[in-house]
Amino acid sequence: MSNISRSTVQTPEPVPSTSACYENTPDRGLVETELVRERLYEQVLDSIKSWLSSRQAYPPWSKKNIWHILLRYIFIKKAALSRPMPDPVFAIGTSSVARQQLRRDLENRKVNNFTELAELIDHQLEIAALEICVANIGMDAPVTVSNIDGDLIYRGRVQKDFSRLAQRFGPDYYHAAYALGLRYKYIHLCGHGLAREYEKETKLSANYPFIRECFASTFNHYFDQYHSAFPDLEAFFGSRGCFFKAAWEKDPPGMIYYVCPPFDDTLMQLCVERVLYVLRHQLVSCARFIFTIPGSWTHFKALQQLKTSPWTVQITDYPLGKLRFIDYMAENTPRILYPTDICEVTLTNCNC
Repeated sequence: MSNISRSTVQTPEPVPSTSACYENTPDRGLVETELVRERLYEQVLDSIKSWLSSRQAYPPWSKKNIWHILLRYIFIKKAALSRPMPDPVFAIGTSSVARQQLRRDLENRKVNNFTELAELIDHQLEIAALEICVANIGMDAPVTVSNIDGDLIYRGRVQKDFSRLAQRFGPDYYHAAYALGLRYKYIHLCGHGLAREYEKETKLSANYPFIRECFASTFNHYFDQYHSAFPDLEAFFGSRGCFFKAAWEKDPPGMIYYVCPPFDDTLMQLCVERVLYVLRHQLVSCARFIFTIPGSWTHFKALQQLKTSPWTVQITDYPLGKLRFIDYMAENTPRILYPTDICEVTLTNCNC
């Protein structure tokens, strides 16, 4: 899975260091913590909305535009910054890569002074991360499952059990399932994650030990081994952590990595650079990386790097309508989609 003149926003005051203070602890509830995080995330969105409104851009910024800007900014920061984050959502620190993408987003809407907005967002994220660290958050109340439609219920607040996660894993996982679904909703990530139809494509079982999905989620994956964006909650359901923080050296020889990153040019560029680094430094042995990325984007550096890589052994083009994807988070049954034309590029360092 997108735009700014002189601002009236005051220069932010310094914020105390957050350091690496976040972790899931038994003395604070998963759901209660996520409800605090939801409130703080909405505050960050409101600050961006106010800043953009002061620019009187036309056409006005929609909620969806603002959601996308913040989500993209956070994801790029998480991917580009190597140090551990004190909070899984509120990525702190300064990323030149994220800022340059924000500059392009704003220039597309003829809005200037991206640096000011970037500093505002970074400041708001740090404040939010700090508040999560120091907040007095209590234990969770029970999470129940509706006998009528299988929805999850917490203190009277109803939420869909995406991918029937809670029902599949059982009562011990109700709170983690509710918290994760809540997070995907308030950051507006629902409907953005698609998976290839790996079961039909590979004819392999989900527990096949030598395949891993590199960009998946607890809600959208087929193979049991997968990387995802939010391991603090998704590790409860088998996530191997963030792709950009993977411990490649611990993997056995002969692994196959399906790499289907969000179709965002900056994130795909970071992904390609990371895989090329892994291959160049021989961090994996006799491995295959199978990329799934758009095939006809213009000025697409990542695709050109893949096509010209010395490790590339196969390139397959799929016109629009030929390669099926699945949205496991669809309301009823998994939804089949054909989002775009696809170029599949396979890289390997296997000489056998």
